[in-house]
Amino acid sequence: MNIGAIEIQPVIDGLLLSRLSSTKPIDDPAQLDLQGRHAGRDRMFRPDGMLESTLGGFLVRAADRVVLVDAGAGQPLVDGYTAPVIDVDDADDPIAEVYRSRGLSDEAIRRIAEMFAGVELDQGHLPESLAALGVHPDDVTDLVITHLHFDHIGWATADGAPYFPNAAIRCAAADLDYFLGRADEEATTSLIFRAPTAAQRLAPVLDRIETWEADGPLMPGIDVRLAPGHTPGSTVVVVSDGQQRALLLGDIIHCPLELMDDDFNLLVDHDQELANRVREAYARELEGTDVSVAAAHFPGLRFGRLLPGETTRRWTFLDD
Repeated sequence: MNIGAIEIQPVIDGLLLSRLSSTKPIDDPAQLDLQGRHAGRDRMFRPDGMLESTLGGFLVRAADRVVLVDAGAGQPLVDGYTAPVIDVDDADDPIAEVYRSRGLSDEAIRRIAEMFAGVELDQGHLPESLAALGVHPDDVTDLVITHLHFDHIGWATADGAPYFPNAAIRCAAADLDYFLGRADEEATTSLIFRAPTAAQRLAPVLDRIETWEADGPLMPGIDVRLAPGHTPGSTVVVVSDGQQRALLLGDIIHCPLELMDDDFNLLVDHDQELANRVREAYARELEGTDVSVAAAHFPGLRFGRLLPGETTRRWTFLDD
């Protein structure tokens, strides 16, 4: 993808297969049909309702900057990943105990256990993906993070040291405050995905983190726009050259259906009502424009455009 003289390339780290709660059934044939018509060969939802989410980031070459937007889930687990078994009837089950401490009923925890039972996670491929693009970790000048969930900060560090030794690390101040403070989801995320918490992951690079508190330019050709809801500091990255623009949406959406249908969204947000408003605002802004759009978990991290439709908006990937 070229935006004027700026080049944007996907950098794939792996794949996450999960079952998420949503405002409409994701195994509904009508919904599956909708994404099939407008998402080409890449249906993110399987017929059983499981969601296939690509993990990784985007390499942006702008003038003399080599910028990585998001950094995947991190180093592969030594013994591979196995979905956790959450035993609600075991008083010592660590995941159930965390959910109980938040006031969830056993019935609610059983539903969560069912959701995570089929999770599959493949991670650790970002270094080889960068190498295929001719990029060494030393070459990266900036790591821009749309939000601080584990699958976006994974390669900020490796083996307790900065993975990109010459890179400034940039994120929203609101996210850094939240995730270094008391982010409730961190305990369960760490247990379920066997990942360090954000505080643990970022400890070796805290002295090089630069933050933004408002919309504005980061460097020539790259701006940030706060889009809170998924996390307190969730951010959209805007890449532009002249009149051409591309938007990297981070996790304000996880699949094109969330832009196509205002009544459809995946219930994975810190502030659900605010996240819904943000999604709807971006859908209105993007509908019928020539702005290229990608989100952090689209299949193959491919770009697309949001098209107007009679009853629902339509989506097309640019290489369909």
